[in-house]
Amino acid sequence: MHRFAAVAVLDPRGRLLMQERGDDALHDPGRWGYPGGDLEDGEDFVAAAVRELAEETGLTVAPGRLESLGVRRFRSETCGEDDEFELFAVRLPVTDDDVVCGEGRQMVFVDPVALDGRELHQATALTLDRVLEWGAAAIRTDFVQVTLVDPRGRVLMQERDEHAPVWPEMWCFPGGGLEGDEEPATGAVRELAEETGVVLDPEEVTDLGRFELVTPDRGTFHFHAFVARTTLTDRDVECHEGRQMVFVEPDVLPGLDLVPSTGLVAPALVEWIEDHPFVPASDSRTFANVLLVDAVGRILLQERDEHPSIDPEKWGLPGGHVEQGEDFETAAYRELEEETGVRLAPGTLELFGEFVVDHRAAHGTWDRNQVFIAATGLTDADIDCREGRRIVFVDPLVARGLDLTAGATDIVPAFLDSPTYARLSHRPPGGGPTAGGGRP
Repeated sequence: MHRFAAVAVLDPRGRLLMQERGDDALHDPGRWGYPGGDLEDGEDFVAAAVRELAEETGLTVAPGRLESLGVRRFRSETCGEDDEFELFAVRLPVTDDDVVCGEGRQMVFVDPVALDGRELHQATALTLDRVLEWGAAAIRTDFVQVTLVDPRGRVLMQERDEHAPVWPEMWCFPGGGLEGDEEPATGAVRELAEETGVVLDPEEVTDLGRFELVTPDRGTFHFHAFVARTTLTDRDVECHEGRQMVFVEPDVLPGLDLVPSTGLVAPALVEWIEDHPFVPASDSRTFANVLLVDAVGRILLQERDEHPSIDPEKWGLPGGHVEQGEDFETAAYRELEEETGVRLAPGTLELFGEFVVDHRAAHGTWDRNQVFIAATGLTDADIDCREGRRIVFVDPLVARGLDLTAGATDIVPAFLDSPTYARLSHRPPGGGPTAGGGRP
């Protein structure tokens, strides 16, 4: 009789680790199954499960953490012999990046209820329902956390102070413990309201899943992480707990001193943001702007006067509304010529990126804005200021210190810090002082 052990590994989001077997596999080649393998001389099922899991995935687990889902016997279709195996299950706080493929074609986490037509190893097909049942079994929830994502993709975070009972002076998502028999989603929105003043209904938050946090000094915790889109910004959020409550770019999360549970959730949160882009309101507007870079690395900016409904008397980029029937690029060429007299040949501009801009003060909406860029040999003398107080080339260091429009506040530093700016200006990202570049 062929005897082997297998391990069903679930990640914090409930995904199942599966191996695509190679064509040279002795049993069920090319099929998908759990990590596992044959018992060696003198081994029991538990010892084999721990060893095979480490060999095939790089994951190490203490024998006591494995929960047996029972022993099964079946007649192998591919080998024509009787098989006996014990299946174990374990939840681990890992991601695909923590897993190596020590055997087979690939080793990946998949949604166990949506296997996309994968042909399953016999042992897996026989026991998948039991794994799903085990994965859905009730586990205590020690706490909840909830993250708001603004239209720019920034996430709301709390900087804890020195008075926090655990993990003081670190960064986390708003959240806390449940009260009585409170449901996780109900507790999440209650904690959000208590800590930020933002009121949501439980139906407005999405559950990212149930996570397990294993700590060396405080034991094992189970928690739910929730997320919701919002049109709020820093000025709309109150800080009732900790030092500050602010929206931050997801890209900076790895550089922050994160509470362990926050670090565990961050990859799933980033994936959710990518899969759920901001959808502008039906009455939102679209804009196109142009950033020209001169021969010494200065960028063309417009000082607006007191008349515009959007950001009067601030510094921004040449550009404006995309008219009905226009695309963004056509509008960029047209607006540049209307405001500066500069007519560029088609194909001169390239798209730098799309930004979402807070125009609620003027129009009550968050609006889409595409920014186009080009290097130019023009100087201030070639620019005809047809709108605003003046339109001039500005040194990058000076530009960062100007009172910028809502759009330029995000666009200017993003551009100056980009490889695109370095390429167009022949200077390192971020810029530096230029000769005689103290204007405006």
